Amino acid sequence: MRPAVIVMVIAAFAALITAMMAKSWADRQASKPAETSAQVMTEILVVAREVPQGSVIGSDDLRYEKWPDQAITPRLIVRQPDSDPKAQYLGQVARRLLVEGEPLSAASLFRTDASGVMAGLLSPGLRAVSISITNSSAVSGFITPGDKVDIVLAADFQSAMEQDKKGTPGTIQRYAAETILTDVKVLAIDQQITRGHDGAAVPGKTATVEVTPKQAEILTAVGLLGNLQLVLRGLPSDSVATDQSAVPSSGYTSDTEASKALKTITGSKGTHAHSASGATIQINRAGQISSEGIVR
Repeated sequence: MRPAVIVMVIAAFAALITAMMAKSWADRQASKPAETSAQVMTEILVVAREVPQGSVIGSDDLRYEKWPDQAITPRLIVRQPDSDPKAQYLGQVARRLLVEGEPLSAASLFRTDASGVMAGLLSPGLRAVSISITNSSAVSGFITPGDKVDIVLAADFQSAMEQDKKGTPGTIQRYAAETILTDVKVLAIDQQITRGHDGAAVPGKTATVEVTPKQAEILTAVGLLGNLQLVLRGLPSDSVATDQSAVPSSGYTSDTEASKALKTITGSKGTHAHSASGATIQINRAGQISSEGIVR
């Protein structure tokens, strides 16, 4: 009988160990939901739908969303039990495009009673300058607020030179075009500061662009020389490389480069003619052709 007793003791001991392990596992499983439910959540103010730059914030543009307490940063707008911060941001204007679901930041909005709408849209340190446009100089109205453009000057340089010289004006006009500024942001077309949701063209007589103080001086000066053309830039893409060979090394394009016929008539021998002081033009005075430099 003694071996049987030993077997029974071992079996009872094994059953006890198994029961203890099972209870420990059950306790751990039971504690997991309690830990999850104990996670502290805080309501923050987020953008409920896409808000274009320059749009006035309405009640439907904002909503509250629960975030884990450990993810809260000082720049986020937190809803307190005794306050509703949403109300104080209604009626303010978006400085930039606000994307659905992004946490709202006070820095992305401005109050119209603190400054004008255009002043509020400007980036720190930059200026707003308006230039005259037509349908043909603004891509038939398809340049809209928020687009990026290059600004090209087209001018009659021979007429400009003849104003400072005596004698008979030349019979051949010498025109040139050059890119004055690149990657400039359009803030408004006339008084419209937001693009339409339907993507329709926005015709206008003036375009307001965002530039540095020096660029503002450049635009003011070149506006006296000739016509300014806005060249629409496409959306940036890392997969598309810029064709540098398409950019003239001299930084401008003359009429003789654009027209083979004019190049033949004037007797130009190169793509561009240059002198020590800058570009040169050929003038026909009663059959006598002479070259004169344009001081740049």
